[in-house]
Amino acid sequence: MESVDVLRGLTILLMVFVNDLGPAAPGWLRHIEPPGADGMTTADVVFPWFLFLVGVSIPLAFERAFARGASLAREVGHILVRSASLILLGVISYNSDADRTLGSPTWQFLAFVAVLLAWTAPPREPGPRRTTFLALKAIGVVGLLALLAIYRRRPADTSLLFFGPVEGWWWLQTGWWGILGLIGWAYLTVALLTLWLGKRREWLAGALGVLILLHLAMNRGGLFGRVESKTWLGLARSLLASLESAVDAIASYVDLGGATGSLAAVVMAGCLLGSILRRDSDVATPRARAGWTLTFALGLFVAGLVADTFEGINKIAATPTWCLWTAALAALLWLALYLVVDVAGRRAWTVVVRPAGVNPLIAFFLHPIITDGLSLAGWRDAVLGYQDSASPGVVVAGSLGMALSVCALTGLLARLGLRVRL
Repeated sequence: MESVDVLRGLTILLMVFVNDLGPAAPGWLRHIEPPGADGMTTADVVFPWFLFLVGVSIPLAFERAFARGASLAREVGHILVRSASLILLGVISYNSDADRTLGSPTWQFLAFVAVLLAWTAPPREPGPRRTTFLALKAIGVVGLLALLAIYRRRPADTSLLFFGPVEGWWWLQTGWWGILGLIGWAYLTVALLTLWLGKRREWLAGALGVLILLHLAMNRGGLFGRVESKTWLGLARSLLASLESAVDAIASYVDLGGATGSLAAVVMAGCLLGSILRRDSDVATPRARAGWTLTFALGLFVAGLVADTFEGINKIAATPTWCLWTAALAALLWLALYLVVDVAGRRAWTVVVRPAGVNPLIAFFLHPIITDGLSLAGWRDAVLGYQDSASPGVVVAGSLGMALSVCALTGLLARLGLRVRL
Protein backbone atom coordinates (compact mmCIF):
# COMPACT_ATOMS: atom_id res chain seq x y z
CA MET A 1 0.00 0.00 0.00
CA GLU A 2 2.04 2.94 -1.32
CA SER A 3 -0.20 5.54 0.29
CA VAL A 4 1.05 4.48 3.74
CA ASP A 5 4.69 5.06 2.75
CA VAL A 6 3.75 8.39 1.15
CA LEU A 7 1.97 9.55 4.30
CA ARG A 8 4.98 8.53 6.35
CA GLY A 9 7.25 10.43 3.97
CA LEU A 10 5.07 13.55 4.19
CA THR A 11 5.20 13.29 7.98
CA ILE A 12 9.00 13.11 7.85
CA LEU A 13 9.07 16.13 5.54
CA LEU A 14 6.84 18.07 7.93
CA MET A 15 8.91 16.96 10.93
CA VAL A 16 12.19 18.23 9.47
CA PHE A 17 10.50 21.41 8.27
CA VAL A 18 9.02 22.43 11.64
CA ASN A 19 12.11 21.36 13.60
CA ASP A 20 14.31 23.46 11.34
CA LEU A 21 12.30 26.69 11.55
CA GLY A 22 13.80 29.83 13.08
CA PRO A 23 12.14 32.24 15.54
CA ALA A 24 10.68 34.46 12.81
CA ALA A 25 8.52 31.67 11.36
CA PRO A 26 4.75 32.12 11.70
CA GLY A 27 3.39 30.91 15.03
CA TRP A 28 0.95 28.48 13.43
CA LEU A 29 3.87 26.52 12.00
CA ARG A 30 5.76 26.19 15.30
CA HIS A 31 4.75 24.30 18.45
CA ILE A 32 2.06 26.10 20.38
CA GLU A 33 3.10 28.72 22.91
CA PRO A 34 2.94 28.59 25.82
CA PRO A 35 3.47 24.80 25.83
CA GLY A 36 0.53 24.24 28.15
CA ALA A 37 -1.96 26.21 26.05
CA ASP A 38 -5.30 24.71 25.06
CA GLY A 39 -4.89 24.22 21.30
CA MET A 40 -2.54 22.89 18.66
CA THR A 41 -0.61 24.07 15.63
CA THR A 42 0.75 22.41 12.50
CA ALA A 43 3.88 21.27 14.34
CA ASP A 44 1.78 19.55 17.02
CA VAL A 45 0.36 16.97 14.58
CA VAL A 46 3.74 15.50 13.55
CA PHE A 47 4.37 13.23 16.54
CA PRO A 48 0.87 11.67 16.67
CA TRP A 49 1.00 11.02 12.94
CA PHE A 50 4.15 8.98 13.53
CA LEU A 51 2.31 7.06 16.24
CA PHE A 52 -0.68 6.53 13.95
CA LEU A 53 1.53 5.14 11.18
CA VAL A 54 3.26 2.80 13.62
CA GLY A 55 -0.18 1.43 14.35
CA VAL A 56 -1.11 1.06 10.67
CA SER A 57 1.96 -1.13 10.18
CA ILE A 58 1.24 -3.51 13.08
CA PRO A 59 -1.56 -5.67 11.56
CA LEU A 60 0.18 -5.64 8.17
CA ALA A 61 3.46 -6.81 9.73
CA PHE A 62 1.68 -9.58 11.66
CA GLU A 63 -0.07 -10.72 8.48
CA ARG A 64 3.25 -11.01 6.62
CA ALA A 65 5.00 -12.70 9.54
CA PHE A 66 2.36 -15.37 10.12
CA ALA A 67 2.09 -15.99 6.36
CA ARG A 68 5.81 -16.86 6.47
CA GLY A 69 5.14 -19.34 9.26
CA ALA A 70 6.33 -17.26 12.22
CA SER A 71 5.27 -18.51 15.66
CA LEU A 72 3.51 -16.48 18.34
CA ALA A 73 6.57 -16.72 20.59
CA ARG A 74 8.81 -15.40 17.84
CA GLU A 75 6.54 -12.41 17.26
CA VAL A 76 6.46 -11.62 20.97
CA GLY A 77 10.25 -11.73 20.98
CA HIS A 78 10.39 -9.44 17.96
CA ILE A 79 8.05 -6.97 19.67
CA LEU A 80 10.19 -6.92 22.81
CA VAL A 81 13.44 -6.43 20.89
CA ARG A 82 11.99 -3.72 18.67
CA SER A 83 10.46 -1.90 21.63
CA ALA A 84 13.73 -2.08 23.58
CA SER A 85 15.60 -0.70 20.55
CA LEU A 86 13.21 2.24 20.20
CA ILE A 87 13.39 2.98 23.93
CA LEU A 88 17.21 2.86 23.86
CA LEU A 89 17.34 5.17 20.85
CA GLY A 90 14.91 7.50 22.61
CA VAL A 91 17.13 7.66 25.70
CA ILE A 92 20.21 8.32 23.54
CA SER A 93 18.40 11.14 21.72
CA TYR A 94 17.07 12.59 24.97
CA ASN A 95 20.57 12.74 26.51
CA SER A 96 22.59 13.50 23.38
CA ASP A 97 22.91 17.26 23.77
CA ALA A 98 23.87 17.13 27.47
CA ASP A 99 27.22 15.31 27.14
CA ARG A 100 30.15 17.00 28.92
CA THR A 101 32.93 14.64 27.77
CA LEU A 102 33.14 15.53 24.09
CA GLY A 103 30.65 18.37 24.34
CA SER A 104 27.71 19.25 22.15
CA PRO A 105 27.31 18.74 19.24
CA THR A 106 30.30 16.36 18.88
CA TRP A 107 28.89 13.50 20.97
CA GLN A 108 25.47 13.77 19.38
CA PHE A 109 26.89 13.84 15.84
CA LEU A 110 29.04 10.75 16.43
CA ALA A 111 26.30 8.91 18.32
CA PHE A 112 23.68 9.45 15.63
CA VAL A 113 26.06 8.32 12.88
CA ALA A 114 26.90 5.25 14.99
CA VAL A 115 23.18 4.54 15.48
CA LEU A 116 22.52 4.47 11.73
CA LEU A 117 25.46 2.14 11.18
CA ALA A 118 24.67 -0.11 14.16
CA TRP A 119 21.09 -0.72 13.06
CA THR A 120 21.81 -1.01 9.35
CA ALA A 121 20.42 -4.09 7.64
CA PRO A 122 23.16 -5.58 5.39
CA PRO A 123 22.12 -7.13 2.06
CA ARG A 124 21.34 -10.84 2.36
CA GLU A 125 23.16 -11.83 -0.81
CA PRO A 126 26.81 -12.81 -0.22
CA GLY A 127 29.37 -10.53 -1.82
CA PRO A 128 31.42 -7.38 -1.36
CA ARG A 129 28.39 -5.18 -0.57
CA ARG A 130 27.32 -7.46 2.27
CA THR A 131 30.86 -7.56 3.61
CA THR A 132 31.11 -3.77 3.47
CA PHE A 133 27.84 -3.21 5.31
CA LEU A 134 28.67 -5.86 7.91
CA ALA A 135 31.94 -4.01 8.56
CA LEU A 136 30.07 -0.69 8.83
CA LYS A 137 27.58 -2.29 11.21
CA ALA A 138 30.42 -3.55 13.41
CA ILE A 139 31.99 -0.09 13.43
CA GLY A 140 28.65 1.40 14.42
CA VAL A 141 28.12 -1.06 17.29
CA VAL A 142 31.65 -0.64 18.67
CA GLY A 143 31.53 3.13 18.22
CA LEU A 144 28.17 3.46 19.95
CA LEU A 145 29.29 1.31 22.89
CA ALA A 146 32.43 3.46 23.24
CA LEU A 147 30.40 6.67 23.12
CA LEU A 148 27.99 5.36 25.74
CA ALA A 149 30.91 4.32 27.94
CA ILE A 150 32.46 7.80 27.97
CA TYR A 151 29.16 9.68 28.25
CA ARG A 152 28.94 12.04 31.21
CA ARG A 153 26.34 14.69 31.95
CA ARG A 154 25.91 17.16 34.79
CA PRO A 155 25.55 15.17 38.04
CA ALA A 156 21.99 14.95 39.34
CA ASP A 157 20.19 13.05 42.07
CA THR A 158 17.95 10.34 40.68
CA SER A 159 16.46 6.99 41.60
CA LEU A 160 16.44 3.49 40.15
CA LEU A 161 13.32 1.38 39.76
CA PHE A 162 12.70 -0.72 42.91
CA PHE A 163 16.17 0.28 44.17
CA GLY A 164 15.90 3.81 45.44
CA PRO A 165 17.69 7.16 45.26
CA VAL A 166 21.16 7.60 43.76
CA GLU A 167 23.16 10.76 44.48
CA GLY A 168 25.26 12.44 41.81
CA TRP A 169 24.12 10.30 38.88
CA TRP A 170 26.05 11.37 35.79
CA TRP A 171 25.19 8.83 33.10
CA LEU A 172 22.15 8.53 30.79
CA GLN A 173 18.83 9.52 32.34
CA THR A 174 15.37 8.46 31.22
CA GLY A 175 13.46 11.73 31.65
CA TRP A 176 10.48 11.60 29.31
CA TRP A 177 12.26 8.96 27.15
CA GLY A 178 12.49 11.09 24.00
CA ILE A 179 10.25 10.83 20.94
CA LEU A 180 11.47 7.38 19.90
CA GLY A 181 11.21 6.14 23.47
CA LEU A 182 7.58 7.21 23.72
CA ILE A 183 6.92 5.49 20.39
CA GLY A 184 8.61 2.38 21.80
CA TRP A 185 6.38 2.23 24.89
CA ALA A 186 3.22 2.89 22.86
CA TYR A 187 4.21 0.29 20.24
CA LEU A 188 4.91 -2.31 22.93
CA THR A 189 1.47 -1.75 24.45
CA VAL A 190 -0.50 -1.92 21.22
CA ALA A 191 1.47 -4.70 19.54
CA LEU A 192 0.95 -7.02 22.52
CA LEU A 193 -2.73 -6.05 22.74
CA THR A 194 -3.18 -6.75 19.04
CA LEU A 195 -1.57 -10.18 19.33
CA TRP A 196 -3.90 -10.95 22.22
CA LEU A 197 -7.12 -9.55 20.75
CA GLY A 198 -6.57 -10.70 17.18
CA LYS A 199 -8.19 -9.24 14.08
CA ARG A 200 -11.61 -8.35 15.48
CA ARG A 201 -11.98 -4.61 15.03
CA GLU A 202 -14.64 -4.22 17.71
CA TRP A 203 -12.21 -5.56 20.29
CA LEU A 204 -9.44 -3.26 19.06
CA ALA A 205 -11.86 -0.32 19.22
CA GLY A 206 -12.74 -1.31 22.77
CA ALA A 207 -9.04 -1.40 23.66
CA LEU A 208 -8.67 2.13 22.23
CA GLY A 209 -11.40 3.32 24.58
CA VAL A 210 -9.78 1.61 27.56
CA LEU A 211 -6.43 3.27 26.77
CA ILE A 212 -8.12 6.69 26.79
CA LEU A 213 -9.78 5.80 30.12
CA LEU A 214 -6.37 4.74 31.47
CA HIS A 215 -5.05 8.22 30.71
CA LEU A 216 -7.98 9.87 32.46
CA ALA A 217 -7.69 7.56 35.48
CA MET A 218 -3.94 8.09 35.91
CA ASN A 219 -4.46 11.87 35.82
CA ARG A 220 -7.25 11.75 38.41
CA GLY A 221 -5.95 9.87 41.41
CA GLY A 222 -4.63 6.74 39.74
CA LEU A 223 -6.15 3.33 39.15
CA PHE A 224 -6.67 2.66 42.86
CA GLY A 225 -7.70 6.11 44.07
CA ARG A 226 -10.98 4.95 45.63
CA VAL A 227 -9.96 1.51 46.89
CA GLU A 228 -9.47 2.63 50.50
CA SER A 229 -13.09 3.80 50.73
CA LYS A 230 -14.45 0.43 49.62
CA THR A 231 -14.49 -1.49 52.90
CA TRP A 232 -16.57 -4.25 51.32
CA LEU A 233 -13.50 -5.38 49.39
CA GLY A 234 -12.15 -6.91 52.59
CA LEU A 235 -8.88 -8.80 52.22
CA ALA A 236 -8.68 -7.83 48.54
CA ARG A 237 -7.77 -4.29 49.61
CA SER A 238 -4.35 -5.38 50.87
CA LEU A 239 -3.68 -7.18 47.59
CA LEU A 240 -4.73 -4.11 45.62
CA ALA A 241 -2.53 -1.93 47.85
CA SER A 242 0.49 -4.05 46.93
CA LEU A 243 -0.44 -3.82 43.27
CA GLU A 244 -0.83 -0.06 43.64
CA SER A 245 2.71 0.23 45.04
CA ALA A 246 4.12 -1.66 42.05
CA VAL A 247 2.13 0.47 39.59
CA ASP A 248 3.26 3.67 41.31
CA ALA A 249 6.91 2.56 41.13
CA ILE A 250 6.62 1.88 37.40
CA ALA A 251 4.67 5.11 36.86
CA SER A 252 7.59 7.08 38.32
CA TYR A 253 9.60 6.01 35.26
CA VAL A 254 6.99 5.61 32.55
CA ASP A 255 4.00 7.88 32.04
CA LEU A 256 1.39 5.13 32.11
CA GLY A 257 -1.42 7.54 31.30
CA GLY A 258 0.52 9.03 28.40
CA ALA A 259 3.05 6.64 26.84
CA THR A 260 0.94 3.51 27.46
CA GLY A 261 -2.40 5.32 27.64
CA SER A 262 -3.48 8.13 25.34
CA LEU A 263 -0.40 7.92 23.07
CA ALA A 264 -0.95 4.18 22.75
CA ALA A 265 -4.55 5.00 21.82
CA VAL A 266 -3.24 6.90 18.77
CA VAL A 267 -1.25 3.80 17.78
CA MET A 268 -4.36 1.69 18.28
CA ALA A 269 -6.32 4.06 16.03
CA GLY A 270 -3.72 3.46 13.33
CA CYS A 271 -3.96 -0.27 13.98
CA LEU A 272 -7.69 -0.11 13.34
CA LEU A 273 -7.10 1.57 10.00
CA GLY A 274 -4.36 -0.94 9.18
CA SER A 275 -6.81 -3.78 9.83
CA ILE A 276 -8.86 -2.81 6.76
CA LEU A 277 -5.72 -2.97 4.60
CA ARG A 278 -5.04 -6.64 5.30
CA ARG A 279 -5.51 -9.05 2.40
CA ASP A 280 -8.24 -10.89 4.31
CA SER A 281 -10.12 -7.71 5.23
CA ASP A 282 -13.85 -7.51 4.58
CA VAL A 283 -13.33 -3.81 3.73
CA ALA A 284 -11.55 -4.30 0.44
CA THR A 285 -12.95 -1.99 -2.25
CA PRO A 286 -12.06 1.71 -2.58
CA ARG A 287 -15.69 2.67 -1.92
CA ALA A 288 -15.86 0.51 1.21
CA ARG A 289 -12.52 1.79 2.50
CA ALA A 290 -13.52 5.40 1.87
CA GLY A 291 -16.83 4.93 3.69
CA TRP A 292 -15.19 3.12 6.61
CA THR A 293 -12.43 5.73 6.99
CA LEU A 294 -14.84 8.67 6.86
CA THR A 295 -17.02 7.05 9.51
CA PHE A 296 -13.96 6.19 11.62
CA ALA A 297 -12.60 9.75 11.42
CA LEU A 298 -16.00 11.17 12.32
CA GLY A 299 -16.16 8.84 15.33
CA LEU A 300 -12.69 9.92 16.49
CA PHE A 301 -13.68 13.58 16.11
CA VAL A 302 -16.88 13.13 18.13
CA ALA A 303 -15.03 11.20 20.83
CA GLY A 304 -12.43 13.96 21.00
CA LEU A 305 -15.17 16.57 21.27
CA VAL A 306 -16.71 14.71 24.21
CA ALA A 307 -13.31 14.31 25.91
CA ASP A 308 -12.44 18.00 25.48
CA THR A 309 -14.23 18.89 28.71
CA PHE A 310 -11.68 16.93 30.75
CA GLU A 311 -8.31 18.34 29.66
CA GLY A 312 -8.70 20.33 26.46
CA ILE A 313 -6.20 20.05 23.60
CA ASN A 314 -2.50 19.86 24.42
CA LYS A 315 0.43 17.92 23.00
CA ILE A 316 2.68 18.03 26.09
CA ALA A 317 -0.08 16.57 28.28
CA ALA A 318 -1.08 14.09 25.54
CA THR A 319 -4.72 14.93 26.17
CA PRO A 320 -7.39 12.60 24.76
CA THR A 321 -8.82 15.28 22.46
CA TRP A 322 -5.40 16.06 20.96
CA CYS A 323 -4.79 12.33 20.42
CA LEU A 324 -8.18 11.57 18.91
CA TRP A 325 -8.35 14.62 16.65
CA THR A 326 -4.82 14.20 15.28
CA ALA A 327 -5.61 10.53 14.61
CA ALA A 328 -8.76 11.63 12.74
CA LEU A 329 -6.70 14.05 10.63
CA ALA A 330 -4.16 11.30 9.86
CA ALA A 331 -6.95 8.95 8.75
CA LEU A 332 -8.46 11.59 6.45
CA LEU A 333 -5.08 12.45 4.94
CA TRP A 334 -4.38 8.76 4.34
CA LEU A 335 -7.74 8.43 2.58
CA ALA A 336 -6.93 11.33 0.26
CA LEU A 337 -3.53 9.80 -0.55
CA TYR A 338 -5.08 6.36 -1.03
CA LEU A 339 -7.53 7.69 -3.59
CA VAL A 340 -4.84 9.67 -5.44
CA VAL A 341 -1.89 7.25 -5.27
CA ASP A 342 -3.33 3.73 -4.98
CA VAL A 343 -6.68 4.12 -6.74
CA ALA A 344 -6.03 6.83 -9.36
CA GLY A 345 -2.39 5.78 -9.84
CA ARG A 346 -0.96 9.32 -9.62
CA ARG A 347 2.42 8.29 -8.23
CA ALA A 348 5.02 10.38 -10.05
CA TRP A 349 5.02 13.19 -7.47
CA THR A 350 5.63 10.78 -4.57
CA VAL A 351 9.28 10.37 -5.59
CA VAL A 352 9.94 13.48 -3.47
CA VAL A 353 8.82 11.95 -0.16
CA ARG A 354 8.41 8.20 -0.57
CA PRO A 355 12.12 7.33 0.04
CA ALA A 356 11.89 8.99 3.45
CA GLY A 357 8.68 7.10 4.14
CA VAL A 358 10.32 3.77 3.36
CA ASN A 359 13.41 4.63 5.45
CA PRO A 360 12.05 6.83 8.27
CA LEU A 361 14.81 6.17 10.80
CA ILE A 362 17.49 7.36 8.36
CA ALA A 363 15.59 10.60 7.80
CA PHE A 364 14.87 11.00 11.52
CA PHE A 365 18.57 11.04 12.44
CA LEU A 366 19.84 12.61 9.22
CA HIS A 367 18.61 16.12 9.97
CA PRO A 368 20.52 16.52 13.28
CA ILE A 369 23.54 14.81 11.70
CA ILE A 370 23.55 17.42 8.93
CA THR A 371 23.07 20.41 11.25
CA ASP A 372 25.64 19.13 13.77
CA GLY A 373 28.09 18.39 10.96
CA LEU A 374 27.71 21.92 9.61
CA SER A 375 28.35 23.36 13.07
CA LEU A 376 31.45 21.22 13.59
CA ALA A 377 32.78 22.23 10.16
CA GLY A 378 32.18 25.92 10.91
CA TRP A 379 29.63 26.26 8.11
CA ARG A 380 26.49 26.72 10.17
CA ASP A 381 26.07 30.43 9.55
CA ALA A 382 26.82 30.08 5.85
CA VAL A 383 24.33 27.27 5.25
CA LEU A 384 21.74 27.71 8.01
CA GLY A 385 21.77 31.51 8.17
CA TYR A 386 18.17 31.58 6.95
CA GLN A 387 17.06 30.36 10.39
CA ASP A 388 18.16 33.65 11.95
CA SER A 389 16.50 35.82 9.31
CA ALA A 390 13.88 38.34 10.43
CA SER A 391 11.84 37.55 7.32
CA PRO A 392 9.23 34.77 7.79
CA GLY A 393 9.37 34.04 4.06
CA VAL A 394 13.13 33.45 4.12
CA VAL A 395 12.85 31.20 7.18
CA VAL A 396 10.03 29.13 5.69
CA ALA A 397 11.73 28.80 2.29
CA GLY A 398 15.04 27.81 3.85
CA SER A 399 13.51 25.19 6.14
CA LEU A 400 11.44 23.77 3.29
CA GLY A 401 14.65 23.44 1.27
CA MET A 402 16.31 21.65 4.20
CA ALA A 403 13.35 19.26 4.54
CA LEU A 404 13.41 18.42 0.83
CA SER A 405 17.18 17.96 0.97
CA VAL A 406 16.89 15.49 3.87
CA CYS A 407 14.27 13.48 1.97
CA ALA A 408 16.43 13.48 -1.18
CA LEU A 409 19.56 12.46 0.72
CA THR A 410 17.62 9.69 2.46
CA GLY A 411 16.65 8.36 -0.96
CA LEU A 412 20.25 8.58 -2.16
CA LEU A 413 21.55 6.65 0.86
CA ALA A 414 18.88 4.02 0.31
CA ARG A 415 19.93 3.65 -3.33
CA LEU A 416 23.49 3.13 -2.11
CA GLY A 417 22.24 0.25 0.03
CA LEU A 418 21.76 1.78 3.48
CA ARG A 419 18.73 0.25 5.18
CA VAL A 420 18.01 0.75 8.87
CA ARG A 421 15.79 -1.82 10.57
CA LEU A 422 14.90 -2.39 14.20
